[in-house]
Amino acid sequence: MATTSPDSSACPPSGPVSLAILGPLEAHDGPARLDLGPLKQRIVLGLLLCRANKTVAVSELSDALWDDEPPVTARKNLATYVSALRRTLRLGFEGDGAKAGASRGRLSHRGPGYVLEVEAEQVDVLAFDRFAAAGRGAARRGDTVAAARDLGRAVRLWRGPALAELQEVPAIAAEAEKLTDRYLAAYEDWVEAELALGRHAELVEDLAELVRDNPFRERLRHAQMLALYRCGRQAEALAQFDAMRLRLARDLGLRPSPVLARLYEAILAADRNLLPEPAGRQKLQARSTGAPTRLFRDLDDFTGRGSDLRRLLAALGAAGPGRIAVITGPVGIGKTALAAHCAHRLGDRFPGGRVAVRLRAPDGGALPAPAVLGELLRGVGTVGALPRGTEARAALLREHTAGGRTLFVLDDVASGSQASSILALVGDSSLILTARRLLGAVDSAVHVRLGALAIQESLALLERIIGPQRIAADPGAARRLMEFCDGLPLAVRIVGLKLAGLRHLTLARYAGRLADEDRRLDELAVGGLDIRPRLAAAYRDLEREDQRILRYLAGTGRGEFSAADVSVVSGAGGVHAERAVERLVEANFVVVGGGRPAGIGALGFDASGPAGFEPGFPEVELHSQIPDQYFSIPTLIQLFLRAPGPR
Repeated sequence: MATTSPDSSACPPSGPVSLAILGPLEAHDGPARLDLGPLKQRIVLGLLLCRANKTVAVSELSDALWDDEPPVTARKNLATYVSALRRTLRLGFEGDGAKAGASRGRLSHRGPGYVLEVEAEQVDVLAFDRFAAAGRGAARRGDTVAAARDLGRAVRLWRGPALAELQEVPAIAAEAEKLTDRYLAAYEDWVEAELALGRHAELVEDLAELVRDNPFRERLRHAQMLALYRCGRQAEALAQFDAMRLRLARDLGLRPSPVLARLYEAILAADRNLLPEPAGRQKLQARSTGAPTRLFRDLDDFTGRGSDLRRLLAALGAAGPGRIAVITGPVGIGKTALAAHCAHRLGDRFPGGRVAVRLRAPDGGALPAPAVLGELLRGVGTVGALPRGTEARAALLREHTAGGRTLFVLDDVASGSQASSILALVGDSSLILTARRLLGAVDSAVHVRLGALAIQESLALLERIIGPQRIAADPGAARRLMEFCDGLPLAVRIVGLKLAGLRHLTLARYAGRLADEDRRLDELAVGGLDIRPRLAAAYRDLEREDQRILRYLAGTGRGEFSAADVSVVSGAGGVHAERAVERLVEANFVVVGGGRPAGIGALGFDASGPAGFEPGFPEVELHSQIPDQYFSIPTLIQLFLRAPGPR
């Protein structure tokens, strides 16, 4: 079909018209805004600009203008709109002088449709794409200053919503949605660069508006939480996570991502690594690739574990690549705290960087290997899109850590199989692994198994939290409090934080409350720290039969037993009973003793069994066949197991 020739008198040889679709459709000739004509003509221009420099089929333009019922004169009418746009916008067309067309743009009939050929300087969306690409390239090179500058230029072109006055047309609405997604992705990249440069105060207001309009975009919520926290608004940052969690659960039946959950935990713990680097260090890092450090917070009041720490430092600080240390122990024993305390003291030994990641998803399951590798890659400074496959990510990680000694802290390993799979992927980096259960599958490693703090160590930690005066005022009550904590640093910390926050609460009164076994676990909770959910998560990791045996043994009220006792309870033979006991020991639900103490006989159950427990065990009196070996269940675990209700 021949195109209508434009009126040459309307096309003086001047600069090109500027066109904009990242907001209402607009065209400017210098400072003057141009009249783009009737609605259908503007629809044609809007769709052509959304596909700038690409052919838009006549059938698509026709559907946009007239739905499924174009008039007989549809092609003629479309040609009229195109001709009017050429005159208004001073556009050339194919064959109308290549030189002039290249300078001011061309609107030509080509193949099955029309193509609007324009330069990036003429159209805001093309300039947007150019600036965004430049910013992302700078981010990949580690030049955060340039990334923030160029991405900021892209973001400032947005006047949104895109083509709002034309969005009743389905084709325009679909294109506008794509433009919005591109803008939000660029904004997320820009705001992350700004946060890396310490410019959080300026972002809070805009982020709040964007989060309201886009409640399911987790990168926006992540940036908002971090900006709020850095502005000293910790409670508001935590509230944003709760709002996201409730919205996802209610509307989509989903949970927040592991990345967002980890930020929530870090904010709750007031992790100093969330704070921006000093300005001087930011400028230095923009010019050089310093060793990345992303570790969990090192507790200022860390107490005890002297011999364990020395052993870890000696093992990890020794010459040679691929040093591995494994820290295991029950819930709340301080595995993560010790790992962080150790890693913070090894900066000089690991010029390649030190990075910590959690290996469990928010639901307690094992984080998949690609997600773990993604976290490690981000931790060592990788920017931009990551490859999707496990092997591709592992190869990229090995490339990033080659030639420099790197330490990874892999916290809360879910199982030996997860540990083995990750170890096979990370190359020669040194590792600290923490886990609730023993990791026998990790060989050639230094294994540190943490036990309960001694009473004096517990008191020392309590003193560092609440001060020596309150302990000196009632040392007996302080000691009773520590006895109720089972030597768990987490329980001691909860007690200390509650006493520090409730100055009116005396140590004696709090000890009286903890003496009530029915409410002790409820009392061991303050803020976001709570013993019970952590015990529940560890309990869910047990095999079902082990859960059943453990509940029954705990229900006696004593907690001491032998492998022979387990044999009677489970109905299994001696070998199977011993293996069940070993699994409970490996999971740190059961501790090993040297022999049954004087005055404690075999466990005796009456015909009904322990109160509140399901039937199914034989009506027997248990008698140990191994009198020189017994096992016990720590008191707090017993209380958890004996409590009614789901676990």
